[in-house]
Amino acid sequence: MHSPLIYLHLARWFPAFLLLFLCGSVQAASTVLIWPINPIIEADQPATALWLENRGKQPVTLQVRVLGWSQADFRDVYRSQQAVVPSPPFVKVEAGSRQLVRLIRQGGQPAAPEDAYRVLIDEVPDAAGQATEASGLALQFRMRYSVPLFVSAKGVWTQPRSDLDRDPAEASQPKLTWRVQEERGVRYLLVRNDSAVHARLSHVRWEGKGRRLALLDGLLGYVLAGQQMRWPLPPGVAPGVGMTLILQLADNDTPISIPEY
Repeated sequence: MHSPLIYLHLARWFPAFLLLFLCGSVQAASTVLIWPINPIIEADQPATALWLENRGKQPVTLQVRVLGWSQADFRDVYRSQQAVVPSPPFVKVEAGSRQLVRLIRQGGQPAAPEDAYRVLIDEVPDAAGQATEASGLALQFRMRYSVPLFVSAKGVWTQPRSDLDRDPAEASQPKLTWRVQEERGVRYLLVRNDSAVHARLSHVRWEGKGRRLALLDGLLGYVLAGQQMRWPLPPGVAPGVGMTLILQLADNDTPISIPEY
């Protein structure tokens, strides 16, 4: 039986994504802090760590799940999977404490240079969490957090590691191009990624002809390996001929220019 697919329009999740990825850790009104927000499992690593910290005054029960993540028809697609599993899947974090959750890779190397996943952390009522563990009943969520996870094949890496001496110039890089697309009266920024690794787009703007035209000062979204995504342009945002798209692949990275196609 095929795993069920969950289709979500990025626009529906956009405010949550913006909240979760503007900082180096994830924190919302529920006082749960999550880090890192960009976990990666490389070919020589069996797992990676995800820390959950409760900065509130009451204990919280959290359910952790890992969904497969792909993109099609300008949409994010999520599916059930067992290639990466969280351990433990349920945690109770006392006030002022933190809990380690391991994201464990099962099986061999990924079939693609990079596999993409979403880690969902759901805050649930304590009694509901205990009942679910015992009976498998559906949960009522108080708060949901979403963190991307990437699993790399041998020879593919995108981040520095404290245990390895690496030249940043040798990191695997996305290959991006862009154009403005119009469909049914709506103009979109379409970005294509012709590479084997994901691209995280932030601080997106156009520059040229003595103008600077900002699209978004924070996180715009992700374009997975070999995929293309698009975002609607607000009224009045219309790059002119000869303007260059400028963006950052990480909030602290040097801005780069992206060619038009």
